[in-house]
Amino acid sequence: MKINFKIKEVKENIFLFEFENHYDMCMTFLRYQEFYESPNPKFRGKSFKILDFMKWYSEAFGNGAFTYPRDWDGFNIPGDIVEHAALLIPDDDYNDYDDAIKVAAAKCEKNSSTGYFYIIGALSGNDSAKEHEIAHALFYLYPEYKQQMTKLVKALPSLLREEISAKFKRLGYTTKVYIDETQAYMATGLNHLIEDPDEYINERKSFEDFFKEFSEKTK
Repeated sequence: MKINFKIKEVKENIFLFEFENHYDMCMTFLRYQEFYESPNPKFRGKSFKILDFMKWYSEAFGNGAFTYPRDWDGFNIPGDIVEHAALLIPDDDYNDYDDAIKVAAAKCEKNSSTGYFYIIGALSGNDSAKEHEIAHALFYLYPEYKQQMTKLVKALPSLLREEISAKFKRLGYTTKVYIDETQAYMATGLNHLIEDPDEYINERKSFEDFFKEFSEKTK
């Protein structure tokens, strides 16, 4: 089975894997995204089989159905996660999705300016998801971006942070990414996260302005 997607360097050392097929995107990233930041320590940083993850996820979030390909619109991982996760794939569980992302990550590493790179995934035409994932990449790659965004997150009203964190927990995020996820949502859109995003226009503006300024000056 051939897994089709385009590789685009959207900013220096930030590579977009752009898919036409939602299912293929989610299944290509599943093992690597969950290895990187799964809320379940059974999978985060561990060797696991895809069927074991599917069973757990269906029980934890899908009311018995495997809804992962419906639940997620974008992905983001440091480039070296692909190599680290691939080393732990059980011999009888390697599949076409693993092969596709391994080959693509090798191309990114070869074309990166430093060998230090970040991978994001989104569907073709989904610009909001792409911008959201770029915010994650900037947070990981640039200490000055991370420092300022962390400062902004910590300055948010406590009730807003609590509301956002509660939603993150329901969605299945691990607590270690709450600050990163908060800055990405605040900078690029809260529409699917809280009930009335317009209520926080003033709080969002500082995130949006800094993201736009930093993104524009980044090659």
